[in-house]
Amino acid sequence: MTKKGTIFYIHGNSSSSRVFQNIVNSKKVNYSQIAFDLPGHGKNGTSEDSVDFSTKRYCDFLLAKIKDINDDILLVGNSLGGHLALEIAPKVRRLKGLVIFGTPPLKKPINPQDAFLNSEALNTFLKENPDSKEVEETIASVLFNKNLVNYFIDDFKRTNPKVRSVLADELQSGNWSDQAGIFLELHIPKLVIIGDKDISVNSEYIKNLADKDRNLCELICLENCGHYASMEKPLEFESIMLNMAKKVFTR
Repeated sequence: MTKKGTIFYIHGNSSSSRVFQNIVNSKKVNYSQIAFDLPGHGKNGTSEDSVDFSTKRYCDFLLAKIKDINDDILLVGNSLGGHLALEIAPKVRRLKGLVIFGTPPLKKPINPQDAFLNSEALNTFLKENPDSKEVEETIASVLFNKNLVNYFIDDFKRTNPKVRSVLADELQSGNWSDQAGIFLELHIPKLVIIGDKDISVNSEYIKNLADKDRNLCELICLENCGHYASMEKPLEFESIMLNMAKKVFTR
């Protein structure tokens, strides 16, 4: 029997909903679960350069999906998906909880130099058409589980290249909200997952932010895990999500 509550998953830049396939297919998670490809990603990839891949477009897309959900919601975002979850969180009427991983909430003015580590991988994820060798080396660097490299290379290549260049332009122009402020102002249970081998995010920055909201924010560090906890540590991720869902949907 499906319990009350919907878990709404948002994947990251040059990824796809496949990053959540393990938990969405799990028979242990007896809540409604939704994961889909953002425009320009996965099955929604397109060769048309005219498609709008702006943050506003993504937020409108997500909120339109959520509008049709007549249920309490737990938002879960990985990497860019976590940033988008923070952008839309204040507008989600029945939001009961938030989980982010691979996502350091940015301040305003945007402070990537504080939130992210000085990693070449970040540059690759903002390039429209990096060469194959660079993509392979980058994907390998952000994953601790090297068996998943080809899986994520495939997602990267299926993504419309304009997604990355638009994201780079928006970061350069500072076209994002005060996500750190939003994070701290959300009076709901929040959970931040950090992979101890994630070379892209500044874990100390995240820990300092979470420490400001001890009553509502929990921080979990997964050992031998890179940027994609849901794929690299599927059993641990499933357990974490079950505990979080039980917590927020019984409030």
